[in-house]
Amino acid sequence: MKKMLLTGVLLALSGAGAVKVGVLLPLSGASSVSGQAAKNGYLLALDEINKAGGVLGQPLELDFADDGSAPAKAVPEFVRLVTVDKVDFMAGGVSSATSIAISGPAKQYGTFMAWIGAAATPVEDAFAGYPYFFHYHPWSYYNFEAILDYFKYLKRSKGAKNIAIAYEDGPFGSAGIDQTVALFKKAGFNVVMAEKFKTGSGNFGPLVSKAKAARPDIFYWVGYDTDALPLATEIKQQNLQVGLIYGTPPSWPVGFEKNPLSDNIAGLSLWLPSSPQAESRKFVAAYKQKFGNVTEEYFAPLAYVNLKTLAAAINRAGSTDKDKVAAELAKTNVPTPFGPLTFSKSLKTQYQGFKAGNWLHFQFLNDTRVPVYPIKFAQKPMVWSK
Repeated sequence: MKKMLLTGVLLALSGAGAVKVGVLLPLSGASSVSGQAAKNGYLLALDEINKAGGVLGQPLELDFADDGSAPAKAVPEFVRLVTVDKVDFMAGGVSSATSIAISGPAKQYGTFMAWIGAAATPVEDAFAGYPYFFHYHPWSYYNFEAILDYFKYLKRSKGAKNIAIAYEDGPFGSAGIDQTVALFKKAGFNVVMAEKFKTGSGNFGPLVSKAKAARPDIFYWVGYDTDALPLATEIKQQNLQVGLIYGTPPSWPVGFEKNPLSDNIAGLSLWLPSSPQAESRKFVAAYKQKFGNVTEEYFAPLAYVNLKTLAAAINRAGSTDKDKVAAELAKTNVPTPFGPLTFSKSLKTQYQGFKAGNWLHFQFLNDTRVPVYPIKFAQKPMVWSK
C-alpha cells in the first residue's frame, strides 16, 4: 500500500506544471474517419515533442474527447475539458456544425483555439474578431477557389459545360450554396441541378434520377464519408453517364479506393502520401514506423502540424500566457507536408493558415488516389468518361 501511495505521489509530482492540450475530435459519427486520422497525427506529434524535451520543461499532455460529430455532444465535452479538466489550450475541431455550437462557450471562457477543420463560413462568422482562434484548414471559399480553377480547366480541355450539384443539408454542404451556383454561372457553366440531401441517410435514388435527367458533364457532390459509398452505388445502379464525378468529403471511407465503385471518382485533398515535399516524406516515414501503415487522410498530417506548431509557440513564449502564445504562433513560418505554413488574415479572422494554393485534385485510379491537377503535380492523366 505504501509503495502504491508513493508511486501516486511521484506521478502527481511528475505531472505538476505540465501543459495540457484538450483535443476535441469526432471519434465516432459522420466525421469519424477524419477524427481517427487526426488522433493518430496528434499522437505521432506528441511522441516527437516529448522526445525532444516536451513543453516548458515538462512532457506535454493531451486530453482527447469525442464530440460524436454532433453539436449536442460537442458542447458538454468542450465545457468539461475547459472547466473540469482545465486544459491550457484547445486543439482539434473537424465538423463545422460542432465548431459553431462551441463558439459561444469558447468566447465565454476565453479559450485558446488551434483548429484543424471546420471550413464552413458560418464558423468564420462565429469566430470573427476572436483573438485566440487560429484556423489551419482553408475556409470553404478557398476550397471552392481551387475547385473552380480545376473545373475551368475541364471546360477548356474537355468541353465541360453542365454541372449537377448535390449538397448535404448541414453547414458543411449548405453554407454558401447560392454563391457557389452564382460563381459557377459567372464562370460560364450551366448549373443544371442543385439538390439538397440528408447526410448519412443513404437515400440517393431520387437525387441521382434527377441528375440523370439533367445530363450533366460534371456531377459535383458535397457531403461526408458516410455518403460516398451509397451515392456511388446509386450512380452505378442507375448508370449515370458523366465526364467526371467529383466529391469533397473531408475524408473518404476506409478502403474506398479498393472498391470498384470508386474507379475514376475525383476529389480534393490538402495532401497525399505521394506528395514530394521533404516534410511529407519525413511524415510518411514516421507515421509508418509508429502505426505500421500509411494513411491517405490529410487530417493526420494536419493534426501533426497543428500540435507541433502550437508546442513550438508555447516554448518560444516561455509560458502558457494566451497573448504571448498567440503572438508567437502568429509568427509561425515553417515547412510542412503541405508546403510552408504562415498565418495571415482571412476575410473575417485574424489567423488563417493554409489557403487555396495548397489543394490537390486526385482521382481514384488503380486502387489509389492519384494527383491529376494542377498539371505540374499530376502523376497520371485524368480519366474523362464522356
